[in-house]
Amino acid sequence: MRLYFDETAFVHEMDRVREKQFLKQVEAYDAQLAIIMRQQGYHRIDSVERTVIFTFGEITFRRNRWRKGQTTRYPVDEWLGLTAYMRYSPEMVLHMAKHASKMSYREVCRTIRDAYRLIVTKDAVLKAVKCVGELFSKKERYRFYMENKEPQKMTVKRLYVEGDGVLVKTTSGGDNRQNTDIAHFMVHTGSEKVGNSHKRYGLENKHEIVHTNYEKAKEELLDYLYNHFEITDQTILITNSDNGTGYTKRAFKEIKDALGIKQHEHFWDAYHLNEKIHKFFKPYPLPLKELMFKAIRTHHKSVMITVLDTVESLILSEEEMERYQRFRRKLVSNFKDTKPPKLRGLSSRGIGGMESQHRKVTYRMKNRGMYWSLKGAHAMACLILLERIDQLEELFFGEWRQQYALYEENRFSAGYANHRTKSPPSIRTYKSGHKTGRWRTNAK
Repeated sequence: MRLYFDETAFVHEMDRVREKQFLKQVEAYDAQLAIIMRQQGYHRIDSVERTVIFTFGEITFRRNRWRKGQTTRYPVDEWLGLTAYMRYSPEMVLHMAKHASKMSYREVCRTIRDAYRLIVTKDAVLKAVKCVGELFSKKERYRFYMENKEPQKMTVKRLYVEGDGVLVKTTSGGDNRQNTDIAHFMVHTGSEKVGNSHKRYGLENKHEIVHTNYEKAKEELLDYLYNHFEITDQTILITNSDNGTGYTKRAFKEIKDALGIKQHEHFWDAYHLNEKIHKFFKPYPLPLKELMFKAIRTHHKSVMITVLDTVESLILSEEEMERYQRFRRKLVSNFKDTKPPKLRGLSSRGIGGMESQHRKVTYRMKNRGMYWSLKGAHAMACLILLERIDQLEELFFGEWRQQYALYEENRFSAGYANHRTKSPPSIRTYKSGHKTGRWRTNAK
């Protein structure tokens, strides 16, 4: 017999108390709905048992089954958000998805076993991630079909757009394995102080877009910019990237032209630029590297050329020469993009936040020997972004789901079909309006 407080026994006792309280609530709700169901013309068939894993335990409960004509309903299941054959509660699915954004599916199973005292399977965690992907797709359709009001746009002087890609291992079935580039764009309007701290700053009006298809990601980016920002003659587009394929100044210039922005300032991301300089100059004398950084800092191209010419005189092999020529071509052709913000009359605050935002995706999805399906990679990337900004709960339980459910319920009814024939819903997209510089509506 223990001579000290048995916390484990106490926790199990509380589990039993919670189970009894839950069963009482289920029984009370079922009895309360009985009168309403009969008023609606339903008659009770029987009471059916069901076992579901909730965040507070695995519980078996009974609930009434009602029928009217060919329609069968379980009011308790509807109240609990349970659909047919659903083994885990919506809240439990949300918790599994949250954990999956940070750790492998097997680790999620272990964490839930240790923290929740519940057994879940790896396949259940996978389904939770897929659920996020499906809900995300539904919310995108909701955005097009349910929002009839003209969006309220922000007028901003500076509009920041940054982009980067991450290569992840994907498979399309069987042994067909490949690398897929996940496109990642970030939009914000500058930096703002966080809390009462004078040193901490966060990005203002931040929005992120990820997709396994680069063109779709770019289209979503343009849609978002058109719908949320009022472009004026004073608007400055400030872009930042590592100048990789798909994220060069030319790619961002297409956005500038599409939005009708007059001034565009593009930066070669300082983190990636400094990393390249450190790596390239490692075999060479330290003063050359320091002089190169001074050339970048003061934006003196002649000094940069002098440093590169000096390096060329030190080269002894063809392989080293090829490496040098690649570095020189990229640095010379993109030298304009290395001009520091201060020399352009801009603040450096708010520029270059992409790397820290991008790391949350790369940390979870790269270098762990994992292979993703294209849908799975997209779902996981969206899951990570939503979880980091605390928007997963809104995705699962937000009011948009009730409104979207009404739309889904009525979309194929006769009334909706007639309404659709007379007045089709309008969709505002970049493609539907970019040619004329204003929004047109397309029927879909």
